[in-house]
Amino acid sequence: MSGQASYEHPAGDGRAAAGGGADGRGADGRGAPDSGALPDPRDVREPWPRPDTRDMGPEMMMAFIRARCPWAADHTHASLAPYLLEESVELLAAIVEDDPRAVEAELADVLYQVVFHAALLDDRLERSPGATWDALQERLVAKYVRRHPHVFDSAHPVPLPEVQRRYQAVKREEKAASDAVHEPSAAAHREAAQRAVGILAEIRGTMTERSRTD
Repeated sequence: MSGQASYEHPAGDGRAAAGGGADGRGADGRGAPDSGALPDPRDVREPWPRPDTRDMGPEMMMAFIRARCPWAADHTHASLAPYLLEESVELLAAIVEDDPRAVEAELADVLYQVVFHAALLDDRLERSPGATWDALQERLVAKYVRRHPHVFDSAHPVPLPEVQRRYQAVKREEKAASDAVHEPSAAAHREAAQRAVGILAEIRGTMTERSRTD
């Protein structure tokens, strides 16, 4: 769904793109930039081929960062959590200050964290690089359509009270579907959120202590 440049796996699998040599690769056989396909970010054999970033989406950039940057490679969802919290707080501050350019900048910082976490899920769920980013977009589009039938499934304007009534109906349907597949309840989400707050406090305390000793 991302519509971005594909990569070329050294074994020939993955989302390969045509171009370059007879097998769709560049002269070096590793999907060099002149082949029209990106080198596979998981291929860390040296010397590294330089990927062409001009048409590369954020999910593929993060795949390369995770593969080639030791700092990024060491991170987990938990270790990134304080950064997500910090960027979210800065976004809220920009909104309170009513500074549109600052809001734009902080949204980009939050999105950076979202892409980072998506890349971690690629590893945890044993997906190809960028697959979780595509899945997130699919979930987002489905939610847009599901939550806004008055926009995407109506030929005429719908008054606000009816919009609100339909929204509540959709929420009830979503809850019923969630219960049917035994997804976590709202109470479970609240309990998990409380645990997350405690974990974040511990992590931030650890980071503060480390910064004092560095």
